[in-house]
Amino acid sequence: MKQDLQLQHKDTPRIEYLHAYIGAVLKSIRNGSDTRGYFVWSFMDLYELLKGYEFSFGLYSVNFSDPHLKRSPKLSALWYSAFLKGNTTFLGSQGITQLQSNFSSSSASL
Repeated sequence: MKQDLQLQHKDTPRIEYLHAYIGAVLKSIRNGSDTRGYFVWSFMDLYELLKGYEFSFGLYSVNFSDPHLKRSPKLSALWYSAFLKGNTTFLGSQGITQLQSNFSSSSASL
């Protein structure tokens, strides 16, 4: 269970998706699109109408078996936070690898 939770928190494909999607938005802006904003779906795990709690696709994981519904950031939350703060250190595959290393050290207590 602990191993599954750690793997769930290392959501590298979501980071790659966000990076590509934000890049596409930037390209469309440069091509004249009147884009006013962007937001990530979803901020935290939630109930999906067709799949219930089976999928975990938020930036923050919610432990639904915990009566306090403990929330914890996934790797994608840390990446997105760094991106919004203008920290480009973690862009690209080398940056994601570095972020994973930092995340593994800090999530040893999960």
